[in-house]
Amino acid sequence: MNEGPALIHVWEVDPDRADAATQHLEQMFKQMVSDPGFVSARVLATPDQTSLAAVIEWRSAEDRNRAEQLPEVRDTLHDLHGTANLISRLYHEVADYRA
Repeated sequence: MNEGPALIHVWEVDPDRADAATQHLEQMFKQMVSDPGFVSARVLATPDQTSLAAVIEWRSAEDRNRAEQLPEVRDTLHDLHGTANLISRLYHEVADYRA
């Protein structure tokens, strides 16, 4: 099965460290928006701040693979390992619905 360009990261977070984790992700995505392969990213949090999720879309799986090797991405994910338990899954689109 081919890898898709969409990636969903889910972190279980200590609520006291959720703001710091969100700030790390925000800094990383602000740098990534200028990457030509980057399409979008959304960061989501549960109301109790015990879980964060990032939904990231790239133009291609190759763009995603390349971006995962960028220093700012690797540094951010390394920093998050100290505050959260990472669960990561790759997805490919099977349907798209928009208003």
